[in-house]
Amino acid sequence: MSLTFLNHMASAPVLLEALMLTCFGLAWPMANLRMLRTGRAEGKGLGFTLIIFCGYLAGAAAKIVLVTVTTPLAPVFWLYALNATSVGLNLVLQWHFGRQVKSGGVGPTGAKLTA
Repeated sequence: MSLTFLNHMASAPVLLEALMLTCFGLAWPMANLRMLRTGRAEGKGLGFTLIIFCGYLAGAAAKIVLVTVTTPLAPVFWLYALNATSVGLNLVLQWHFGRQVKSGGVGPTGAKLTA
């Protein structure tokens, strides 16, 4: 096998990881916008979102652990960080809007929220 072929194959997993993070990462801003638009935190629980948040933090930490003097920080680290930030915002919105429902608050349209 040629060295060029091996270098190409070594970059394929990195590209696939970046594609996976990009695809998953697009869903979170859309969910955040929907939640801000509707003022409701329905569809998934805090526990579910917290598990995903921890997964992104673990992925980012794995990239930091791999940093050495000769190996720089992997560019996909920033996708993990961006996704973790978006999921963290989702957690805050779920908590905020979930509290409003429990306390009988009012939604963005002025309608009384019900549980």
